[in-house]
Amino acid sequence: MTNKKRNILIVSIVICVLLFFVYFSNSKSNLIRQLQGPIEGTDNIFAIGNNLSIVSKNNHIYTWQWDNFKKWPVVAKPHAEFVVPLNDNKIVYAAKSELVLTDLKAEKELASLSLPYGTECKKIAISSNGKFGLLSLSEKDKLKLALFNSEFKELPIVFEKNTTEEKFTLFDYAIDNEGSLIVGAGKKDKAWIFVKDIKNDKILWEKTFDEYGQFTIVEFSSDGKTLYVAEKIRFIIALDAITGNILRVYEMPKYNTPANQKQNISSIKISPDSKILAVDTEPARRVWFWDIATGEKLDNIYASDLTVSDMAFSPDSKYIATGCLVSPEIKIWKVPTLKDVK
Repeated sequence: MTNKKRNILIVSIVICVLLFFVYFSNSKSNLIRQLQGPIEGTDNIFAIGNNLSIVSKNNHIYTWQWDNFKKWPVVAKPHAEFVVPLNDNKIVYAAKSELVLTDLKAEKELASLSLPYGTECKKIAISSNGKFGLLSLSEKDKLKLALFNSEFKELPIVFEKNTTEEKFTLFDYAIDNEGSLIVGAGKKDKAWIFVKDIKNDKILWEKTFDEYGQFTIVEFSSDGKTLYVAEKIRFIIALDAITGNILRVYEMPKYNTPANQKQNISSIKISPDSKILAVDTEPARRVWFWDIATGEKLDNIYASDLTVSDMAFSPDSKYIATGCLVSPEIKIWKVPTLKDVK
């Protein structure tokens, strides 16, 4: 190798190393704090008021305060199949044939509701303000959604379908902060979504999309006006909650993956001020941010060396917490501002 070629090679290597460190340092610069979460890993993350709640894979729940991470978290370890936080420093969990409301430590039972006879709880979803909840119930050939609120006085069935009469899969569902609308997303041969007005007991609209195979995640904006639904791989569709009209389509960047893995969207969240959309994609382990008003990408963060399980915005929309599926790491990141468009 000639001296000239050797010098060019050395310069190229130096430039590559410098670019790597600049990129790495920029990614890390958004990291504000790292917390010690559940040793078994994180399943879900919720932000209710000033509380940041981490639900472990063992259905234990760790609760910090957004404005004071120096305090040790409150830890609850109920014998539960599912557990979620509610507002006013309460948690609710499903165990056997009942739904139980307790304090934040799960030491004091405050109320309980019996599940309908012959049903089994499959999942619990809550509104972003923690005032309302939905649980899916299976009963032989029926799928049901039951509603509860923070008063915890009744558990009415607000949606029901016969699984033998109609072939469908319901992957996700959500309820708005007013407790008036529910949305379900899944598959009926192709991607399927519906919205129901539960106060008036009527389906507002129902759609299937030929261009997508299935919808796997759905979220309401905090004002309940917009829905964000993700198909499994790369697209997030924003829809008017009342009419079902498409407002915008967000497209994840396509990237190469290992042979035994496929690109997929694992979590979507909308900031409380409804200005920023955050999307976690695997196996890249990155969280991407969009300006909702313009549809422009803001930035992305490399959230973990392992699998990112879920995320949640802070009440002021300035920070976002990410959890890891297989380790106790809980990271708090600064959210890119709307001036950081790249």
